[in-house]
Amino acid sequence: MLETISEITELNEISEYMQDPDLDSAMELIIKLISKPDVPAAKAPEVITRLQAIAAKLAIMSRYYTTFEKGPEASKKKNVYYTTAEAINKLVDALKYNARFGL
Repeated sequence: MLETISEITELNEISEYMQDPDLDSAMELIIKLISKPDVPAAKAPEVITRLQAIAAKLAIMSRYYTTFEKGPEASKKKNVYYTTAEAINKLVDALKYNARFGL
């Protein structure tokens, strides 16, 4: 329980630092999935599509910060965007597997 609270606190700190509503939306969905991982089959496509769209935006933002922005702040943001996009893609793969096999 304390670990979950700590993780949520850290996600909140990331949210405050990044100031990105799409990133906030993704983290909100992730927190919901941590607390209740059972996604109804009828809702799974919507959740998958939403998360995949956010992951695409975050991947684009990571490329933006890699290519156009320079400096330590840009590097931090790039890393957050890149890591979050990659994690969301893995989560989407798990949700697809779950939806396909009804787990």
